[in-house]
Amino acid sequence: MGNKRFTKLNLKEIQPTGWLRRQLEIQMDGLSGRLHDIWDSVGSYSGWLGGTGESWERAPYYLDGLIPLSYYLKDEERWELCKKFVEWTLNSQTEDGNFGPVATKEDYWSRYAMLKVLLQYYEITGDKRVLTFEQNYFSYITEEVNRRPLTNWSRARVPDLLYCMKQIYEWTGNRTILEQAKVMDAHSMDWISFLDILPFPRSSSYYMTWESIENINHSELDKIVPFHATHIVNVTMGLKHPALHTYFFQDMDGADITRRGIHQLTHFHGMASGCISGDEHLSGRDPRQGAELCSVVEYMFSLSVMLEIFGNPYFGDILERLAYNALPATITEDFMAHQYLQQANQVQVDIRKRPWYNNRKDASIFGLEPNFGCCTANMHQGWPKMVNALWFKEGEEALISMVLAPSHVETSLGEETISISLDTEYPFKETLSYHFHSSHKKKISLKIRIPGWCESPVITCPGADMDKDRDGFFVVTKAFQQGDKVSVRLPMEVRFTHWYQDSLAVERGPLVYGLDIKERFQVIREVAGVKDYEVFADSPWNYALSPGKEIRVEETEVGKIPFGKANPPVSISMEGRRVPSWRLENGNTTSLPKKEEITGEVEEIRLIPYGCTKLRISQFPWYEA
Repeated sequence: MGNKRFTKLNLKEIQPTGWLRRQLEIQMDGLSGRLHDIWDSVGSYSGWLGGTGESWERAPYYLDGLIPLSYYLKDEERWELCKKFVEWTLNSQTEDGNFGPVATKEDYWSRYAMLKVLLQYYEITGDKRVLTFEQNYFSYITEEVNRRPLTNWSRARVPDLLYCMKQIYEWTGNRTILEQAKVMDAHSMDWISFLDILPFPRSSSYYMTWESIENINHSELDKIVPFHATHIVNVTMGLKHPALHTYFFQDMDGADITRRGIHQLTHFHGMASGCISGDEHLSGRDPRQGAELCSVVEYMFSLSVMLEIFGNPYFGDILERLAYNALPATITEDFMAHQYLQQANQVQVDIRKRPWYNNRKDASIFGLEPNFGCCTANMHQGWPKMVNALWFKEGEEALISMVLAPSHVETSLGEETISISLDTEYPFKETLSYHFHSSHKKKISLKIRIPGWCESPVITCPGADMDKDRDGFFVVTKAFQQGDKVSVRLPMEVRFTHWYQDSLAVERGPLVYGLDIKERFQVIREVAGVKDYEVFADSPWNYALSPGKEIRVEETEVGKIPFGKANPPVSISMEGRRVPSWRLENGNTTSLPKKEEITGEVEEIRLIPYGCTKLRISQFPWYEA
């Protein structure tokens, strides 16, 4: 039992540096650091502090990001706030093992979310009360489900509970948890079969209209329509189910099922940014459809679980694609406003009903709480929890550099302490430098993930044995000494990928590029000192591009705002033509134009990283020069 490829490091063993640390500082200066004081849902009246306020998922969502963020930045004020929520929660457990606000005492899902929070708190503090607390709840729920079965969110999101069981099992060795995991896995929505053969290759509107189900009692939804099986956040949480099932039971090839499921989801519902469409149910591949911010950060976390259990670098490619494109694009540069839904082709952001499946007309604006507050609470986990996916261990002989970002790691391999800094401006630039701050008597291996898009990596380290393993990791083996350096260059060639209706995305390294549109932010209201914005294009956007003409790449310094639009760290210039027939209609683009409609004069157009844009075309019509 407990089979996995790699070992997750304690989150205290990895520190973000460089541009990544700056991104976390911006986040803390923004809504992550202020939300408790300005938003009632996670404020002093929260049910998770014993108050009469919101008592479901929002405080756990918020803490899932705020706890690691506070630790990484050594922010004592926010850490003390986190401790207030944790202490109240630990003291709320009743004799039967249940816990949390009385108002939601029969809800299971919000408890899974808080159990995840407590895992991170334990990693930081070593507070053994967490171990007892979680095991008490596992006993409670495995007994209770026989009397009160899981439904709706609690059934769809069992993989999050299984993740908590995995962690507690590893820390305690309590084999009772293995039987409890078997019980809960049997009560879960079957995401394994879902991913093996995707049952919903079409937009959700093909299977159920929102008007026909919006008045159905929620407890009855799944008996009548596939509501929870098409809900995008459930889907992205459910993606980790094959990994966790494999971990506990080893009775199938979970990695193959997961890869097949992601391929199907991308083929039928994927966007160039890495998002799976969901506004807020699976919505097809049209770049005008929306992708919910909650689904971005939950997909990222599911991928980090897959990396640990499967050890397959393919999942690292997807995690980077989301983190370095979709995540920064849907949150303002100061981290003070976000969208509920982002679009791959987004040329106007305003209060207007788009062709969403069931989201309101404010779902695309940037603000404090557009459409619904789940993303306001949940967006904070994206960057901080990614830090824990940067490095893994394999046995006692190898350290794995998995997700590539500036960082420092200090951990043990066998009886030796290993200390390495990764200095890099990746994903914007192609060089990485690993600096060793420790000396070793025995040979150890540094295994570096080579991204799937990189055809000819260049890696040097004097005196080291170097090889590439079957999974695509480059292995550097040596009795490393303090001062040693491993230099890596990952040549980033501009490439083109095909998407909906043969549209083209421009990619370089892990970055997708969007048209550099002049953006005009317009304040429409202000709540608790936080502005809500509409955004309008003040320059043309209706361009087709030519992939066969000369392409020019320009790099600059990574600024204080890593994904800043004013001074993007890299840009691409290439040939394009205006398409007069491609117009704005009800806030969206009209349908992608056909090649015969591309008749405008040749112009040079500028593309910048998708993550630097708030308006963009990222899936272009194209023509042959």
